[in-house]
Amino acid sequence: MLGDILDLAGYEFALVRNGAEMRENLDREKFDVAIVDISLRGSEDGFDLAKVVAARGCAVILTTGNPKHRPRLETSGQRHLFKPFRVQEMTELVDEVLSDTGALCEKRGGCDDPPVSAAA
Repeated sequence: MLGDILDLAGYEFALVRNGAEMRENLDREKFDVAIVDISLRGSEDGFDLAKVVAARGCAVILTTGNPKHRPRLETSGQRHLFKPFRVQEMTELVDEVLSDTGALCEKRGGCDDPPVSAAA
């Protein structure tokens, strides 16, 4: 579903299944924003992965549908969305993050730089 949202909104993106795939993608190319689900498959913590991603210069949006993560997410200092969310909420938040990082014009085709990518 997230891939459909990003595709319809005109973003270039990569979907990954876990933290290892996220790191591999970050090693190969630059991403402007990563959307990280807190409830990752396996033993890795989404909050820890978000720190790794941010340390590589990538903005982070955290998301979860698990209410037990809500307090930690709200105090994380990271932008976030709770599932279920509306398509417009996600695209507005991604645009906000891209605008803050100076990458929004890339999505809209107004820059000479490479296109925007979003890792999910």
